[in-house]
Amino acid sequence: MVAKAHSPGSLWLAYLAKGGSMRELRGLDKSQLEAMYKVAHGRFSSALYEDALLIFRHLCLLDHSNYSYFLGLGATQSEMHLYAQAAATFAHAEKLDIDDPRASLAMGGCFIELKRMSLARQALNNAIKRAERSQNSSVPRWEQELKKAQQLMKYASAGRI
Repeated sequence: MVAKAHSPGSLWLAYLAKGGSMRELRGLDKSQLEAMYKVAHGRFSSALYEDALLIFRHLCLLDHSNYSYFLGLGATQSEMHLYAQAAATFAHAEKLDIDDPRASLAMGGCFIELKRMSLARQALNNAIKRAERSQNSSVPRWEQELKKAQQLMKYASAGRI
């Protein structure tokens, strides 16, 4: 019996499907990625968006399951007015943390900028639901995000585009 040869691409996809990451393949530990994240965040905070974009993209490739990296990448894309790309990045981030409303809220803002009010309302509705769940928990969180999502929802609903 002859063994079936696997392409490098199929082996890579199988590795990812089992929870592997590029970080592991490269032999990097989490502290190294966190140091890179601090640099990216610093560049973002200093409005050096091109630098932040490169670092956040690299971080997302190294660890495709880290919510903070995708949130940072999406925020950077949004600041660079790359709203469609940012919305897609936030959509991925939204799947990584089902309790945090920030990705949904930011995605709603991107869709407003793109004048896609129906999609904005969907994203903002998700943000509101996530933030409200937190308000009902023993440790309320996301109060400011809830207020902002509700305000943006009023704006997006008035547009009806």
